[in-house]
Amino acid sequence: MVALATAEPLLVAVIGLLSAVIVGLGAMAIMLRRRAAREQLAPVPAPRVSALALQASPPPRPRARPVVRGGGGGGGLAVATSTAMVCPTCRTEYHGMTYCTRDARRLVPPEDMLGAALRGSSGRSAGLVCMACRRAYEPGLRSCPHDGNELVPFPVYSATRPRRARTSEPANVIARICGVCASKYDLNARFCGHDGGELVVIN
Repeated sequence: MVALATAEPLLVAVIGLLSAVIVGLGAMAIMLRRRAAREQLAPVPAPRVSALALQASPPPRPRARPVVRGGGGGGGLAVATSTAMVCPTCRTEYHGMTYCTRDARRLVPPEDMLGAALRGSSGRSAGLVCMACRRAYEPGLRSCPHDGNELVPFPVYSATRPRRARTSEPANVIARICGVCASKYDLNARFCGHDGGELVVIN
């Protein structure tokens, strides 16, 4: 009777311990499932890129030499690879350039010129031109930022500029070079189509 009385609390303790272990295992299993579900829903972080990888840049690709089409602007002599761009001043169409080789004005997409014409407006303003250096600028300036001379509207510049015989400046003869990027142009060009710099005559 004494042995049975001492075994009963021991049995209760063992059963209680087993119950606690089972409850703990069940709680652990539930926590693991919730964590796995959270990880599946969480966004995947972007891979870290080291500072050295960000600083390293790919080597520059050689730039294709452009060609000018239409308008008789005279420019680069090689094959064009990019879409056409138009000078708002002289309306010359270029390929693969950023600036007009005749007046150094930044080129615009042809859609800008055509879109304004379709809307019934006169389109982009022809702008103002310096009589001394022949650079063209957007309307709003009064004097040339390059040499300080007074700017005139393009129609006035075009009407007062002395006409040169075309034979004095033959096209497609490489005779000018950009001092900045070394691009070569024919005699009709005065400015670099890549950086707008003034060209120098090749001796």
